Amino acid sequence: MNGYSSWAKVKRQMREAHPEITDAEWEARKQAARTATEAHVLGYHLRMIREEQGRTQAQVAAAVGISQARVSQIERGEIHNLETMRTYAAALGARITLSIEYGDRVIGAA
Repeated sequence: MNGYSSWAKVKRQMREAHPEITDAEWEARKQAARTATEAHVLGYHLRMIREEQGRTQAQVAAAVGISQARVSQIERGEIHNLETMRTYAAALGARITLSIEYGDRVIGAA
């Protein structure tokens, strides 16, 4: 035995330790974690683009019309508004697109 547990075993133990949590709640928690991870990754990439351009958070904040503190929050993944993200990306000369994935189809939505 290597002292490590499989992910499946860890999840099973969590469910056994918390029988009061419904399957729907587990799914909602999983989706919330996925959304938070995606926001963090998006913020990270926006920061990388900004740094590649040699721009400061204050410069981007002025271009977008938000505070430098808000730029910092966005870059840390504290994203609350898609339009703010699009405006931020546009200030860097980038764009954010949105698609709907259903089965094997990918549909451009915005």
